[in-house]
Amino acid sequence: MSCREEQDFAGAVIDSLKFAANEDCITGKLALSVLPRLTDALVTRKGWLDCELAGYHDTGERTGKLGLHLRVRGRLSLCCQRCLAEVVFDCAIDSRLLLMPPGAEWPAEELESDDYDAIPASRELSVRALIEEEVLLALPIVPRHADCLLPVVVEAEIEESGPSPFAVLAGLKKH
Repeated sequence: MSCREEQDFAGAVIDSLKFAANEDCITGKLALSVLPRLTDALVTRKGWLDCELAGYHDTGERTGKLGLHLRVRGRLSLCCQRCLAEVVFDCAIDSRLLLMPPGAEWPAEELESDDYDAIPASRELSVRALIEEEVLLALPIVPRHADCLLPVVVEAEIEESGPSPFAVLAGLKKH
């Protein structure tokens, strides 16, 4: 399957069922700065994501089902929740998304599979919004360096803040 390069990947809108049925494929770059929900979690908005979206028609046990195969690669600068310094997260998404037509019943046994996620089919599916949602779901809950230690409190900082408000309680405990 050959993908066509999408010049305006951020503005791409597809009819998801038609895209999947035709086994269409688009590829391109998406600037981090055009992803408003994601940029709230980033230290810097510089950079981009390499993206590929391919439609597929499932010929396996779920014959007749349509879906999307999304691949996203990129480096994101997140804030370490321990030391508050920048930590680089290598984003690597390879998701299969089962399209559920409007009004179709979502079978429970298919939703329990870890092979894919189900999303509602749309005649005007924003590729940018789909990618942003998948990247947000892929972010670590608590970003941190693998070898990060807890921050060290300098004694000078403690002295500047004055005596502890719990010092009085410690004195009461002795009586």
